Amino acid sequence: MKQEYNFAPKEELELIHAHSLRLLKETGVVFYCDEALEVFKKHGARVDGETVFIEEKMLNEALRTIPKTYEWHGRKNTLTLGGGKPIYASSYGPMYVYEDDDYHFPTPLDFANFAKLDQSSRVVTIGNPNNMDMPQIKPEERSNYAMAATLMYLDKPLMGMVDGKKSATDCLNMVRRFYGMDDSDKRCVVSGLINVASPFHYSQAMCEGLMKYASEGQATCVTSAGMSGLTVPDTLAGHILVANTEILAGVVLTQLINPGVPVVYGLQGLGSDLRYTVGTMGSPEQSLIFQTAKALANFYGMPVRTGGLMNDAKDMDIQAGVESFNSGYAAIMSGVDVMLLSCGMLDSVNTISYDKYIYDEEMIQSIERFVRGYEVTEETLQLDKIQKAGPGGDFLGRTTRLYRRDYFMPEICNRLSHGNWIAAGKPIVKSRTKAAYQKRLEEYVMPEMDKDQKALVEKYIPKEHWY
Repeated sequence: MKQEYNFAPKEELELIHAHSLRLLKETGVVFYCDEALEVFKKHGARVDGETVFIEEKMLNEALRTIPKTYEWHGRKNTLTLGGGKPIYASSYGPMYVYEDDDYHFPTPLDFANFAKLDQSSRVVTIGNPNNMDMPQIKPEERSNYAMAATLMYLDKPLMGMVDGKKSATDCLNMVRRFYGMDDSDKRCVVSGLINVASPFHYSQAMCEGLMKYASEGQATCVTSAGMSGLTVPDTLAGHILVANTEILAGVVLTQLINPGVPVVYGLQGLGSDLRYTVGTMGSPEQSLIFQTAKALANFYGMPVRTGGLMNDAKDMDIQAGVESFNSGYAAIMSGVDVMLLSCGMLDSVNTISYDKYIYDEEMIQSIERFVRGYEVTEETLQLDKIQKAGPGGDFLGRTTRLYRRDYFMPEICNRLSHGNWIAAGKPIVKSRTKAAYQKRLEEYVMPEMDKDQKALVEKYIPKEHWY
């Protein structure tokens, strides 16, 4: 028995789509990039200054060439995105690290530690050089430093850098060189997050990143992250309408540049609390936005990216747990393909926590178990065993492999009896998470690098920052 995903009636999706077509045609989307404007002009779009107007025919042609799945290559393994199994990335750009009940700015050691956790994770499936800010590294060096460090610490498929043409070019050149690829090899080795500035603006840096990736056969997640009542309308329906229009405009650009290049429908979207003029990420509205993202992506026949275990809590407390479960469940239940911000997030994704990273891994596994459901067959019904036990009997000592398949066994959550819990010293969740991440970091083994790979990494990361 498995719950069936059933969200967003077709007629409502069609209404959103119809109004998106009007906005694309009549209101337009701004692209602050001369190269992007020239691409649109070349293919017959109406361009007025920096505003591009897109007709339905152009959108439909773009949608026809988008692959429903694509291969994402790493150093050791390849993932199929859109193949029915979610892909998880831990964090994206937090400004603070929360450790031992205190906040601090991220250091190169923190960056290395979380990269090591990503590498050793049974849940997180990709690495991300954008996993945190590093104010100790000079701004002009951060992009290459982060990319090189991610290549060094992980052998999983990777996100890439997209903040302008130079950043995107340096990233692609570095990854290809590290993997031993030549320039003619256009396999997808990085995926870039392209963020739209709501309402209806693509910055020059995002345009350049998108165009570079698309021209080189690399995937992009074109994402709207507007805030209700602030940068998008104050109703969820209006919010979604603006976001959908923004995303479709960027999607069209990818296909005009390189028809058939992978592109992912991305909807992060934030609710808001206008009492404090802030965007909210732990709200029930956030969960609805994630489910809507999946519904619209299905409508257009595209893979989809959302956020993950989102919350507005400042500590790993009950608020963090409840809000993270709600948003994570909504995304996983609906069947998203890529879930960024999956592990460790606090404080409206401004903070990453070591403890919560570990706890979130288990929460994702628990949600996945719930979503998987269970089988009702002659074997699983176990009629013979029931009849043999009879009235008043028991089933102790008769555990089968089916038990291990049906029941999830957490490592962090506490299931000790009360007496055994007291005897064990009354351990709390944080004591278990701390022990877990410390053990993971102690046991981490860096993937092997040949001399050329080491030389490449050393070019960007001094040996004193090899942790």
